[in-house]
Amino acid sequence: MDIFVQFASNLQRNPESLEGKVLTQTKSTKSDQILSQGYPIEIHEIETKDHYMVGMERIPYSKNNVNKTIGKPIILLHGLYGTSMFYTLTNKSLSFILSDAGFDVWLLNFRLAGISKYIKNPRTGMVTPLKNVSWNFSFDELGIYDTTAGIDYILNKTGHDKLHMGGYSFGATICLIALAERPEYNDKIDKLILIVPTARMKYYDRRLIILKIFPYLFHRPLRGLEYIPKMKQPDNQWFGNQCKNKKYMKWFCIYAMDVLQGNYLAIDYETIDILKTYPQPTSIKVMTHYYQLILADHFRKYDYGKKGNIKYYHSNTPPDYDLSKVMAATYIYHSKYDVIAPPKDIKWLIKRLPNVKNVTMVKKFSHMGFATSPHLRPINILIAKQLLVDDCNNDMLSNKTYS
Repeated sequence: MDIFVQFASNLQRNPESLEGKVLTQTKSTKSDQILSQGYPIEIHEIETKDHYMVGMERIPYSKNNVNKTIGKPIILLHGLYGTSMFYTLTNKSLSFILSDAGFDVWLLNFRLAGISKYIKNPRTGMVTPLKNVSWNFSFDELGIYDTTAGIDYILNKTGHDKLHMGGYSFGATICLIALAERPEYNDKIDKLILIVPTARMKYYDRRLIILKIFPYLFHRPLRGLEYIPKMKQPDNQWFGNQCKNKKYMKWFCIYAMDVLQGNYLAIDYETIDILKTYPQPTSIKVMTHYYQLILADHFRKYDYGKKGNIKYYHSNTPPDYDLSKVMAATYIYHSKYDVIAPPKDIKWLIKRLPNVKNVTMVKKFSHMGFATSPHLRPINILIAKQLLVDDCNNDMLSNKTYS
């Protein structure tokens, strides 16, 4: 990791192309994955208005693009406990399909996730250790600050007045919050891609019913902590390396991924690399907010308790996010067998978004299938095609089922 950390940190505000660089010790990074697939990459650093550093990987054009022309930008947001690696696991992954379709692909890593952990503080010139960073943030900060900073930076860098935005799972949640809380940013979004979005989570994974019945089982282990997990190498984790390098671990690792996604659907074993960086260090406040949504029949802000809610919201209860303000043309992709973003909750979300253009349900995918399924390529090609079609003036909602 040291070579990559030093290299990325030295880029500062003037990013360079990494094409052709040999980063021999970065096998667990997205940069290494992107380079290994033959695509060019740039690393960009942004400071948010609340003074966190956010890193983005950029694939400006396809490896097949001889003229190196740069197309319309799209920003992609990753899931909970994750990094932008979700979009780069194999040659079937969404970032590469979009790049081959002519898009300028930007992969945002939320504060303190992925490459964002290794960016030097511009005030000290040092990388701040995770234990010395404030973890006092939740969903709102990731949407209001990180996401909007990424959008503004990309538009300023590319000269475009609009871009596409996409998010997977929790990343889709943050897309919704960014546009609901900062509705002026709808004017900067051409199309919004929501992949297995989590908003209201009334029918979320029934395996967690015990946590609903006994909340202390969630809260007690986290008492006094600011973030978990704490580990020396969060981007080169032991379990992920064992899964990748030890053949006898294969079936156990597949079982672990099945447990994560909640069912036993096909997994492309090449995507096992995701376990090298999963789970990422995550704010306890983010985890608590997520848990609050599982308990509540609402999609709403962080619950500080009665006194805290009165202080922050002037109300006994936290307000719901106003989804009617998400005006960008919206395209939703979900799975019939998803236990984390189940169809009933997706249906609830669709009814509350004012500009849904298309809903595609994929039968044979799990929640993680949009990153790990061996049948991923045709779905990602479909996403690319829908981004390329100029149908924003079509007011008819289209529903599709993909086998």
